[in-house]
Amino acid sequence: MALSRRSQSLIVNGCTSLNLVLGMATVFLSTHGCLTAAALCLMGSVVWDAADGFLARRWQVASEFGAQLDSLADMTSFAVGGGVFVYGWFAPHLPLWVVAPLACWFGLCGGWRLARFNVGPKLVGEFYGLPTTAVATLLSVLYLTCPQLACWPGALLAAILAGLMVSPLPYPKYTRFSELPIWMLLTLPLISWYRFYVTIWTLAVMYLLSGPLIWWRRRQLEMRDAAPL
Repeated sequence: MALSRRSQSLIVNGCTSLNLVLGMATVFLSTHGCLTAAALCLMGSVVWDAADGFLARRWQVASEFGAQLDSLADMTSFAVGGGVFVYGWFAPHLPLWVVAPLACWFGLCGGWRLARFNVGPKLVGEFYGLPTTAVATLLSVLYLTCPQLACWPGALLAAILAGLMVSPLPYPKYTRFSELPIWMLLTLPLISWYRFYVTIWTLAVMYLLSGPLIWWRRRQLEMRDAAPL
């Protein structure tokens, strides 16, 4: 039995609401030192954020209310939640004068990134700056696989990830992965079974580097086209 449009809209907004609730849980858990659970909640926010967008497009039930709720949920989960998670992770190991500005920088970059996405042109096939969902995923995976990075190099990496959100670098959208050859898509799960964390970090580094590489390639093409014959 087909769902009514009202039911479909309620399901989509329910997914968005779960994103927001998990973002609040990330804040609560981070402030109480339950960082593993907080990292899982942060990753769960990414999953529900992807789910609401996928269902809204599939059922064509996008609305102004849903768009505003999605933006507020992303701000709660990825900007505020991510910033508090960074604070909870590094506060026991680094000076307050480092951790507090770092957490604020992370939250501020997340807010700027989301605001720019809301008012900027919607690009086809790519993001303008590293998306907040990608940063939240990387931050979660970073803690779950390398919690010992609660030190200066880890704080520097968190600051760089935050800065990439407001950078002008172009990053391909995740939907572009469907264009990969079928043999590659089948090979990745096999590699993951052998060394899961190695695969995750290989893909993460490749994605982080894709922005600078695409930007550099386009600059080279622009310079070549502008050069006098």
